Amino acid sequence: MSDVRFRRRRWVRRTAVWTATAAVLAGGVFWVSGGYDSWRDDRALDSACEGDLAAGAVRELFDGISLTSSARWGDRRHCTVSASDDDTDAGLVLWAGRTERMTNLEGSDGFDAPLGHGWTGSFRFDPDDEDTDEAGAVLMLSCGKESGYGQLMTAEADLGRGGFDDPVARERLVAVLTETASAYARRTSCAAPVGGRVKRVGVTTTRRDYKPVTAATGSCAGLLDGETAARWGVRTVQEITAAPAPLENCVLGGLRGAFLYGFTASYGPSARYARVRLDEWQDGDAAARTGPDAPTGTYALAARCPGAGGTALFQVDTLGDADDRKLAAPVVDHRGLRAALRRFAERSAENHGCETPRAA
Repeated sequence: MSDVRFRRRRWVRRTAVWTATAAVLAGGVFWVSGGYDSWRDDRALDSACEGDLAAGAVRELFDGISLTSSARWGDRRHCTVSASDDDTDAGLVLWAGRTERMTNLEGSDGFDAPLGHGWTGSFRFDPDDEDTDEAGAVLMLSCGKESGYGQLMTAEADLGRGGFDDPVARERLVAVLTETASAYARRTSCAAPVGGRVKRVGVTTTRRDYKPVTAATGSCAGLLDGETAARWGVRTVQEITAAPAPLENCVLGGLRGAFLYGFTASYGPSARYARVRLDEWQDGDAAARTGPDAPTGTYALAARCPGAGGTALFQVDTLGDADDRKLAAPVVDHRGLRAALRRFAERSAENHGCETPRAA
């Protein structure tokens, strides 16, 4: 009996030694292979951007890619996430700040898709671009009803692999932005209302995406009646969905989508930039100061908005066609153009909770 107990103790001791040895060897392999660095980076993701980063949504966006991240918001309030592997381009850059201090939002060659679902924001992705792995999104949050008091956050992402032509990837990037922006707002004492989960994220509307004027259901809907459209030569529209965004636009076009009349609603930093451009145009063009009807068919309205919207600016321009000057707008119906702008501005302003638009 004593021999059995002795052998059992000896087996237990050997097993313990083997287990300890295996653990040490495994730990060494884990350390040497970079496993510890990957584990450390993954843990750091949970506290990145001063704890504001939506780490779970980031992991979903960059599924399977080892990531490093900024611990804090850096100079000019930006925070980054990038692939640990230098050979992988995957990464994310977030910018945040007060709307009254942010510069103009980066433009694009098309109309960016509003987020909807209770958010004031938009998603930028051109499905016709060769770089399908790159996309961006912007979001404005109102910190209260005081006009101009809000925050803005942008997200620019490179998937490294895969593309944003996948609707799941677009939904995941927007989730990163909305969750991170909400956390940032809470931590910085911005009492901003938040929207819901954004699903079925749209893409940027480009010049190819025109449709018959009678099919307008979004930002171009209801601007012209059939008789006026025919008289103006309007046959097509390019539009976005009628949901709040920092920059909203509509183009009434001729045959094959040729640009004729362009309507734009600008809020927050975009409105401030648009106002500067309008002032420069008025200062530099003597014809703009000679009467109520601008020879170029350019008019503007403004409205005071609560929170992040600030003072919105609504404009309409008579546009030429870059490819065929014969397809440019016909003689401008000044009275009708101003009426169409008012309809466009009033609908947009109502969606943002703004006051009634007035002459800029």
